[in-house]
Amino acid sequence: MNLTRLLFAIVVVAVASQVSAQQPSQPARHFDGNTWWAHVKFLADDRLEGRETGSEGLRKAQSYVVDQFSKAKLQPAGVEGFYQPVKFVSREIVEKDSAAALVRDGKTQPLTLGEDAYFSTRVEPSPEEVTAPLVFAGYGLKIPENNYDDLAGLDLNGKTVG
Repeated sequence: MNLTRLLFAIVVVAVASQVSAQQPSQPARHFDGNTWWAHVKFLADDRLEGRETGSEGLRKAQSYVVDQFSKAKLQPAGVEGFYQPVKFVSREIVEKDSAAALVRDGKTQPLTLGEDAYFSTRVEPSPEEVTAPLVFAGYGLKIPENNYDDLAGLDLNGKTVG
């Protein structure tokens, strides 16, 4: 055995003995597919109402998970036991007060919301007016096996893509 392997073996034995000395012996736990599936079935059950934020179904799911964590003797790391407060930001689109239009050469072309334009509450809203050149990019498809790329050769920097 060469010196490198000998040193490696000594380090492995030393680390293993330190780890085993620091941890109390615990019985080996094995994966149990039936138990796992029971958890999935409970958390996916219609009685939990989709676990919507703030719903009674979400509270039942949370309680179930905390109970399972406790039974597994896990230690909580949240600021409130197993719970961790999260701040939510709420946005709402008021369609009657919303509009979108394209302006070109001083001419305004209104867009129909839901057909020509969509607003999303999932992203940070942009300023009231966006001024940028508009570039048509088809569907933005890239299909390498057909040597097809809608975006090939387009300069999109600082532009709105439609």
